Amino acid sequence: MKKLQQGFTLIELMIVVAIIGILAAIAVPAYQDYTIRSRVSEAASLSGAVRTAMDVAFSEGYNLGSIPTVPASLNLSASSSYTSKYVSSVAYNTSGIITVTLKTIKELGNAKGKSVVYTPTSQGGNLSWAVTGGVPTKYRPKN
Repeated sequence: MKKLQQGFTLIELMIVVAIIGILAAIAVPAYQDYTIRSRVSEAASLSGAVRTAMDVAFSEGYNLGSIPTVPASLNLSASSSYTSKYVSSVAYNTSGIITVTLKTIKELGNAKGKSVVYTPTSQGGNLSWAVTGGVPTKYRPKN
């Protein structure tokens, strides 16, 4: 009577473990980058109200460099109210440059304590926003 094969050989099991190890070595850093990027995205959402107010002020005739810095004049809340779990402050100046400073907590990785800066440029009566700052490029929100 023939004996049927039962189970896996040691080499087959070692190959499966090696494949899982290679996939984990690629997936874990990618997942960490993804989670940091999602946390930094709070900068984009919290700066949205200020960017909209700048767009409205610009469309109403204010020039870059003469935008009011008093939040109430732009129908904004006090700058201290723009905080969240990962964002410590949102500030802007008369040129319309918005600076979002991130908190110094370990969940933000290389982005902790750094800032995302939105710089407006006028293009045919509309503002477009360039995103710069100390946050590494791979974590920064898009324009």
